[in-house]
Formats: sequence, C-alpha cells, structure tokens
Amino acid sequence: MYERKTPLKNDCSIEKTLNIISGKWKPAILSELLKNNLIRLRDIQIGLPEASKRALTQQLGEMIEDGLIEKKDFDQFPKKTEYTITSLGMQLSPVFKELSKFGDKLK
Repeated sequence: MYERKTPLKNDCSIEKTLNIISGKWKPAILSELLKNNLIRLRDIQIGLPEASKRALTQQLGEMIEDGLIEKKDFDQFPKKTEYTITSLGMQLSPVFKELSKFGDKLK
C-alpha cells in the first residue's frame, strides 16, 4: 500500500491540492479521466509512451490513496483493470479547465 513520504500540511489549501495533483504523469492521467471517466492502464500507456509502467502504476496508486480515482480489477484472463474518477476527483474539473485556459495563453 502507498505510504506518503511527506505528510500534507493542514495550513495551506493550495499546497494540499498541489501535493495530490503534482507528479510527472498525474495531470495527464487526471485530464484523461476527467474527459472519459474511465480508463485502462493500457490506454494510459498508449497515450503516454514515454512513461514507464512502474511510474504510471505508482502514480495511479497515489491517486487511489488520495481518493481521486478508484481501481476495479476484473477476475478474468487476460487481467483487466479499469480506473474511474471519484466525485472528489471530479471536483478538480474546474481547476484543470482554468489551468488549460492559462496554458493556452502561454507561448
């Protein structure tokens, strides 16, 4: 199970938010989940070919631990795992829209 290396500080809301959404691949994964609500690891790997499976799995685990996404394993062969965004994760939608608007203004 994932164990946070540095505890979240309770005195700064912005820092707490950035702590749970920052990571090399988390913004891309969250953006995809905000668009589709459901994604499989293989789809993430195709969309982010430069990301290792280990790195993606670790960041997905952190987001599960933080309550942003849920994981569902299917008992079948080949193994099938789906990730869905939670209601807490959905609350990031306006944040990501604003970040996208800001990014569009940059050259």
